[in-house]
Amino acid sequence: MKLEKIYNEIGVKNGHHILVHSSYRKIRDAFNIPITDFITSLKNVVSVKGSLIMPAFTYNFALALGTEEIFNRDKSPAKTGAVSECFRLMPDVVRTSSPTHSFSLWGEVTNFIGEDNSPISPLGKGSVLDWLANTSGTYIMLVGVDFHSFTFGHYLETAAPVPWADISPWDYMFVKKAGVSTNGIQRLMEIPGCSKSFVNFENYLVTNRLIDAYVFNNCTIYYVSVSLLLEKGLQYFRDNYSELLCKDENCRPCCERRNKLNLY
Repeated sequence: MKLEKIYNEIGVKNGHHILVHSSYRKIRDAFNIPITDFITSLKNVVSVKGSLIMPAFTYNFALALGTEEIFNRDKSPAKTGAVSECFRLMPDVVRTSSPTHSFSLWGEVTNFIGEDNSPISPLGKGSVLDWLANTSGTYIMLVGVDFHSFTFGHYLETAAPVPWADISPWDYMFVKKAGVSTNGIQRLMEIPGCSKSFVNFENYLVTNRLIDAYVFNNCTIYYVSVSLLLEKGLQYFRDNYSELLCKDENCRPCCERRNKLNLY
């Protein structure tokens, strides 16, 4: 089955603006295609009137020990998977400048967000996620991954806000509230933490039949409007924030936040 047909079945349309999270292993096993075909087929459906966005995170935080890596917008590879890295290197793709949470952009979005975008709230106000939240026709697509990869959940954390929104979960790793790039040190308002428990939000949406999963050859695809995620997500994050921190004692970042807020 051609990918364009699948995209049409799940609701992708010309002019949509899509943040894509994906697993190339799942895509390869389900569709037997190279990464470039996956990306090009999406471009063909949304056209230049729409947008494709992918994370190109590198997590170049400043460290108290002074041993941090330095972010280079042109050269630092994305640490968010093979599809994201392939997309970053494509012609006409613009990468933003956040030393910790940059994004790769193609299409209409580049008329509004440029390579200099690097907000002090890397996944909050002023970020690419904020643009998605305030623009019509925006969607989150997850291909072969679940809400462990739901980056927009970090936007919901800051917008709700949850009690730990401005509490760093990485003090035990000597991480400062700052990123480091070839442009210097940038102070940050928040440092995003663990996203594993975002699957609880996924389960809520599925159980209440607010979203549907499309499954093809064991590859699950979600295609969810940002407007729905804002409508349901802000309230869920406010009311169920304790369920959005891992209860696994081996998840140190979530344990750090639980301990600081006495959430047991």
